[in-house]
Amino acid sequence: METLDLIIDFHKNNPRQGPGSQQSTIKALQFLPQLTLQAQLLDVGCGTGAQTMVLSEQTPAHITAVDSSKEFSSILKHKVLQQGITNRLTVKEMDMEQLAFAPESLDVIWAEGAIYNIGFSRGIREWRPLLKKDGYLVVSEISWLTPQRPQIVDKYWTEVYPEMGTIAEKIAQVEDAGYIPVAHFVLPESDWTSHYYHYYEANEAAFLERHGHSEDAKALVEENRQEMKHFEKYSAYYNYVFYIMQKR
Repeated sequence: METLDLIIDFHKNNPRQGPGSQQSTIKALQFLPQLTLQAQLLDVGCGTGAQTMVLSEQTPAHITAVDSSKEFSSILKHKVLQQGITNRLTVKEMDMEQLAFAPESLDVIWAEGAIYNIGFSRGIREWRPLLKKDGYLVVSEISWLTPQRPQIVDKYWTEVYPEMGTIAEKIAQVEDAGYIPVAHFVLPESDWTSHYYHYYEANEAAFLERHGHSEDAKALVEENRQEMKHFEKYSAYYNYVFYIMQKR
């Protein structure tokens, strides 16, 4: 099985596919003006829709949720059917590198824990034309919290995500891309531990069993364990940060 397929299988039954929480989604939403029934909100890289469902509960906007994974999208479609909100929440299988939406057709683009797939700088630039005048882009992005950090954690995350930068560097990129920085905030550690990593540990045994304890499956579990160990030891130096920006 391909590595990406293993990653999807490991995460698909988890409540979230990245650090975050209902509380953090709501906090980020509070920096936006009140959305109307006519507002169009695009949730990019929605996964199985933890934040999508919160957005649907907290706003009257029409939401389109997109993800490149058919399995993630199918799970979210089932949630939408169960909630009876198909009239205002549309789920599509779509690559974030090829978002098929008309220019200036969206009031809000939301990308929670997902923009790293395309890269922060590229994502905020390529998605900007899709926003209406004065529209908002809301993303959570893994960022350095300090200008210096231990070499071991710097090397680890630079290899995983070379574009990782400090909050100040990210805000500079926001301004250079043609946005007004509205707000930013760091996720609480519980968004990693209680709402995300907890399910890593809970799913390991069943995941390995499903894949016959294959070398690839064991390698993914070991990668997950290393990531958790780094966060436990070095969380003072990095975290996901919500960036709320408005198109100029």
